[in-house]
Amino acid sequence: MNEQDEDLVKTLLQRQQEMESDRLPWESQWRDIDRRVNPTGDGGFTPKAPSQRGLENFDVTAIEGLDRFCAVIAALSIPRKSIWHGLEFSDPELMKIDAVKRWCETATRRLFAMRYASSTGFTVQGYEDIQQLGGYGTAPLWIFERPGKGLGYKTLHLSEVFIDEDFTGRVDTVHRKFELSARQAAQQFGVDALPPKVREAYADPKKCENRFQFLHVVRPNPKIEPDRFDWRAKPIESLYIGIDEKWIIQRGGFWSFPIAVSRNATSPRDKYGRSPAMKVIAGIKTVNEMAKTLLRGAHKAVDPPIAFHDDGDISRLALKPGGLNPGLIDQMGRALVKPIELGGALPFGMEILEQERAPIRKSFLEEFFTLLSNPSDRMTATQVLETLRKEGVLVAPFADRYEAEKLTPLVMRELDIAMRAKQLPPLPAEVIEAGAKAQPVMTNPLSRMARAEEAAGFTRWTEVAVQLAAFDEEVMDVVDTEAGLRGVAEVLGVPPTWIRSPADVAARREARVAAKEEAQLLEGAPKAAGAVLDLARASEISGAV
Repeated sequence: MNEQDEDLVKTLLQRQQEMESDRLPWESQWRDIDRRVNPTGDGGFTPKAPSQRGLENFDVTAIEGLDRFCAVIAALSIPRKSIWHGLEFSDPELMKIDAVKRWCETATRRLFAMRYASSTGFTVQGYEDIQQLGGYGTAPLWIFERPGKGLGYKTLHLSEVFIDEDFTGRVDTVHRKFELSARQAAQQFGVDALPPKVREAYADPKKCENRFQFLHVVRPNPKIEPDRFDWRAKPIESLYIGIDEKWIIQRGGFWSFPIAVSRNATSPRDKYGRSPAMKVIAGIKTVNEMAKTLLRGAHKAVDPPIAFHDDGDISRLALKPGGLNPGLIDQMGRALVKPIELGGALPFGMEILEQERAPIRKSFLEEFFTLLSNPSDRMTATQVLETLRKEGVLVAPFADRYEAEKLTPLVMRELDIAMRAKQLPPLPAEVIEAGAKAQPVMTNPLSRMARAEEAAGFTRWTEVAVQLAAFDEEVMDVVDTEAGLRGVAEVLGVPPTWIRSPADVAARREARVAAKEEAQLLEGAPKAAGAVLDLARASEISGAV
């Protein structure tokens, strides 16, 4: 049983109330997003949401847009079949040592094997994480260790999560308020650690499914004690509290922050992010109303209302196929019943609707989705680079933030877990001596697109150089074509195994020079032999004289 600290619990619960007040103004907008953008997710902020969701939507542009946003961000940031990051040390001298480079490569591949093991659920949880980023603008991902099983991942629904920042604006405190049944709580914490009322409910078969509220606090350890061998020595503090009884259930800590919280974009004084859906929520509501009106108009156009002279003779109309309607024409053969001609302009309405849909599609990165979907084999290398450059201008701010708040903390957490579990090879002696720490370096398409301007600039520069070389061939001496080609390959995502190493290139050049010299010797051998023969003959003639 954990030692109880009433003052600490009181302080943390009071802080929880403050964080709930801070988050409250956001929740109505998040509920709107659930209904309009992600109906299947409706229920987090609306616990009593109906089982049939999304019936009030008449347009699916935003719903499809969120799915495409998820596909785009996943393909650009965490592509399933690619090595989308590496490891390196900040000291360039260390990275020149072969043992250090081999360790970085081995550790990277080992991390990918651990991350994408079938039991981790990273792919599924990563998609759900991106879905929250596109919908709510804030996405918390819990990275944890399963003893004896490796890494584990869980996307925490934002309805359970409350965040706070450090002085630099980075999320350093996470409160998670959630519910468990007494049975589930016993599974997670053990019976002995449970608050008295939860323990009693667990012992009663009729009450073991009763639900209780819990609070998980993850924050910087306010008082690190390096000499201790428990949670007090760790930089991150973790507490589980039973809210109903104000009871400390579990107290522990982490060596690295276990929850990576990314935000799409933030405004001044905002802790929570603003999403693509929030940016165009007014337009999403507008297109739904417009689609509703157009559907009603199309229905009337296909099945128009009927007008007839009410003389008491017409009591019922048979509108089914083959229906018989006697008495609907007069003696002159004129129809007594006619459809009402409506003055609606459906084509104009559809045109306006498409105009309103365009900003929604753009906000959800429709252009990127089109770029990824269209085959690039019909484009020249220059066209590909120019396209990447244009899109890279738009994606660069998001790429920097996503790398800083999600991908880097994710990899650092995984690296910490793997090294402490001795799942990675020992660090080289040079690294230990230098006291260096490995850092992730992103190689995913998202980071490459942000750098596309460099490659596009190089291709434009070389095109100018080639034109000038027509007047002065020495101009090309300025261009380091080998370094430029390697840089362009990196931006385009060419696998490193397809590129020869500098040592291999140097060896091939030496072999080429040696072969050329040998060919020149063989070519000149007959002439040299003839010259020697002529000299010999000349000597014989001279001797005879």
